[in-house]
Amino acid sequence: MLHRKKSLRRRIGVIALIVMLGSLLVGLIAAMPVKAAAPPLTLAAKSAILLDSATGQILFEQNADAPIPPASLTKLMTLHLVYNKIAAGQLKKTDKVNIGTDAWAAKMPGSSVMFLEPGQNVTVGELMKGLAIPSGNDAAVALADHVGGNVDAFVAMMNKEAQDLGFKTMHFADPAGLSPQNVVTAREYAQFARIYIQAHPEALTELHSVKSFSYPLPQNLAPGKTDPPVTQPNRNSLLGVLEGVDGLKTGFIDESGYNIAVTAKRGDMRLIGVILGVPGRDEKEGTANRGAAATALLTWGYQNFTTVKPTMPAITPVRVWKGAVSEVTPVPHGDVVLTVAKGQETKLTSTIHEETSVIAPVKKGDKLGELIFAADGQQVA
Repeated sequence: MLHRKKSLRRRIGVIALIVMLGSLLVGLIAAMPVKAAAPPLTLAAKSAILLDSATGQILFEQNADAPIPPASLTKLMTLHLVYNKIAAGQLKKTDKVNIGTDAWAAKMPGSSVMFLEPGQNVTVGELMKGLAIPSGNDAAVALADHVGGNVDAFVAMMNKEAQDLGFKTMHFADPAGLSPQNVVTAREYAQFARIYIQAHPEALTELHSVKSFSYPLPQNLAPGKTDPPVTQPNRNSLLGVLEGVDGLKTGFIDESGYNIAVTAKRGDMRLIGVILGVPGRDEKEGTANRGAAATALLTWGYQNFTTVKPTMPAITPVRVWKGAVSEVTPVPHGDVVLTVAKGQETKLTSTIHEETSVIAPVKKGDKLGELIFAADGQQVA
């Protein structure tokens, strides 16, 4: 066991000083709400949250733990599993996919589709675009069949991944989001969106920021077919309209209302917002209300907060007794990046609470101290 002085304080949100031996140990500052005076914000939605992607710090929340059907926001988990398979070398974007009758667009009247039909020549990469851009429910089924063997098996994979990531409420009943039995909270979904962006940054440029999608192209058509391509816009109406927006996903079913997971990057600061249950009497009104709510949320975040890399204080070595070496110098657990209210970045102070000595063995990841940043007398991280 690693011996610690009793005076070492434990706090939520502090930056742990840990032992790093050999390879880089990846870690992040614990997420905590930013304590700062900012103008009040109320959104016309059942639930909402805004966080900083780099730090995970929560800037705004409104009923963020209410369980609500995500609708097509579900498709982000479908894409996450596909990207994971590609990263593991178990799948390629160029792989051809057999389109079964369950993924036939003609069997999904009134649904958002990419216009799949059996016999078409289509790849995993094309299905990913058809899922992300026009929100094709047929693409979700086709990918689920291809990756999981069948839809039920794929849904089991979705729920296992949600559990493995530590989410307690998030649950899926289908890969497209049509069922009201799918459920998320704004808080968990924003955390998932952060994981998704960090794990698959290429998704923003190759999928979520693409403004339109045309399908089927001549090379996709089944033998004897001459169907012209249909060009559909990205369902995210803020692309190219609101500064920095490059994702992520929108959704709607009657049981939830209009939903959006939105992200934008301005300078070095990326924000992630999730808004669930925006009202609308019809698609036109609901889409407009959803866009207005997302605009208000991101604008409020960028007007009131900033992300900074603070000046690091000197960290002294810790004496090691009965070990192969006499001392070890701890390092912060991950990159030190802070989200602070604008104006606080020039007022940051730092304090270190560090062990003076420990008894071997000392291993990578052992906590040897805490680095605490404050501004105006309030702890920031």
